[in-house]
Amino acid sequence: MPVKICPACGESNPVAAGSCRMCGASLEKAKAVRSLKTAPRQEVTNGDRTDTSHTLHTRHAPPGSSSAVLSGSGWLMVMLVIATIIYPFVGMIVGGVTALRDDRDKRENGAFLLLISLIIWAIRMVLQRWLFN
Repeated sequence: MPVKICPACGESNPVAAGSCRMCGASLEKAKAVRSLKTAPRQEVTNGDRTDTSHTLHTRHAPPGSSSAVLSGSGWLMVMLVIATIIYPFVGMIVGGVTALRDDRDKRENGAFLLLISLIIWAIRMVLQRWLFN
């Protein structure tokens, strides 16, 4: 997936992003657009440890930001799954919207919510027909 590199902090962002998801700097002047798999080797020093990798160093979004919420980590994803079990239409709506995102992890989470909501909906329909007929 092609990315834009933030000129201020070096964070990789989706091509369609207008501002950096880490520092909020404008990405309109960012010219470096390349795939993460073909990114040059970059050394990142974390305290006394030096990390050398073939991909760009990406920092995790702060908890509570929209990218952290939809990435599948955190308490909000758990709450979405619980809401999907109680109200399957919530999972269908949120899962459908999330499944159309550019990020692969978000698409997988959206598909997961859709699957859970369809399974719960089918179980409720079977139980309703079985109990009331």
